[in-house]
Amino acid sequence: MAVATIETQETPIFNPEQFDTDFEAFTKTIPSIVAVTAPDRSDKTTQLGAFLNDEIENLDLTYPKLDAITPEQIESIRAEAHRLMDQITLLDEPRRGVYEAFVAQNVLQAELAIAMKAYKIAETDEEKSIAREQFMRRNIELYGEPDKQTYLSLLGEKITNVSQKDRSPEAEVIFAELQSLVPAEVLDPEIAGERFKPSAETVAWMHTVIESLHGDLLRHVPETDEPISSVELRDIFETIIREEFGEAAEGWEVVLKDAKAISVGAKSKRVIIPINRPDMSVAEVRRLVVHELGIHMLTAITGESTDIIPLNFGLSGYGDTQEGLGKVAEQALEGTFKEAGVDHYITAGLAYFDGKSFRDAFEVKWRMKLLEDLESGQVPTEEQITKARKIAADGPLLATTRIFRGTDELPLFKDLSYYNGSVKVWECLEQIRGDDLQLSLLLAGKISTSKDHQRVVLESRSV
Repeated sequence: MAVATIETQETPIFNPEQFDTDFEAFTKTIPSIVAVTAPDRSDKTTQLGAFLNDEIENLDLTYPKLDAITPEQIESIRAEAHRLMDQITLLDEPRRGVYEAFVAQNVLQAELAIAMKAYKIAETDEEKSIAREQFMRRNIELYGEPDKQTYLSLLGEKITNVSQKDRSPEAEVIFAELQSLVPAEVLDPEIAGERFKPSAETVAWMHTVIESLHGDLLRHVPETDEPISSVELRDIFETIIREEFGEAAEGWEVVLKDAKAISVGAKSKRVIIPINRPDMSVAEVRRLVVHELGIHMLTAITGESTDIIPLNFGLSGYGDTQEGLGKVAEQALEGTFKEAGVDHYITAGLAYFDGKSFRDAFEVKWRMKLLEDLESGQVPTEEQITKARKIAADGPLLATTRIFRGTDELPLFKDLSYYNGSVKVWECLEQIRGDDLQLSLLLAGKISTSKDHQRVVLESRSV
């Protein structure tokens, strides 16, 4: 008589050390949205010149790292994510939820990158429509979407401010053109309304906090009336990292590179400084020290010292708070609140709510920039107009290219984090003012202001 056999399901074996190794390796396969949306520098210079001379209607830039992404690479990322998810199910909470959300967010980021590429190479209207839908869905899921009332309020306030200036006849023509290019409702002075602002007490508290937390970092910034070059900034950063962070910053380096902006990479452990960055004042360097090293780098190092790997790279949805903390640190250092990322928010709103192309948004922004800079009754010169157009196209803080990067036609909402993040962080600080524990949790890794993320920090362990 045959003996019946019972098949049993083999319980997966969980090896913590191997899981950590595999997980870190997975994070390094994810395309960086900052990297893939960096255009070829020479191509960009040529096209911007043609654009500003009105020789071309819109940009069609080349993105080398975006071009290099393949569908096979994205499928490999999805497959590895699926394999990791099987391992993650064996973790206890809150680790399980944290790791699941992190993997899902990184897959979305990879899919956003391939959707950008699909849009760029689409040859038919149908292909473009499909790629547009895929891009926008992932774009909004990752970064959120603009709030229409906030957009109208920010734009309306700018329109109101320039409308109250005395204008020369020449400036009046430009103001009339601006009015014709923006939604009619923003011409109503009442549209600006009230937006959140922290109390003077909270700003003063954070000023004391930043000076106390980052005083040792700031002592390395020289007291000078001379401008500071990008090479000198690199030397200052390297000194701070070596003398103040010490062994905790092992493996980190500061690199001068042909880049658009300063960036801090937790995965690469690199601080990148644009080699051709314009010379900076001491005040600007101090702001960069607290923002880039005191927030971005320090929260990465603090998170890395725990047994939860995503606290280093960023828990799901951490972006707004991380950028917000950076801007809040700058403002607190100077003891003055100022809304951050306003122009990026307006550009996103012009594209998203009013359907404006890169060219259309640019035509609004250069006129607004010029009118903001003009003195009462001043006649705009050709030099001023040229400068306003350059800044509106690709200048610091105002760049229309920042919102349209990657596709040149669709709004990327990543830079909404400057405005949204600073507001979220100031709102949080308003609630916890004077509570050192709550503040330390906020700075203990790359997290959001949510209670769930704070719980993760509290339940993490040092390694």
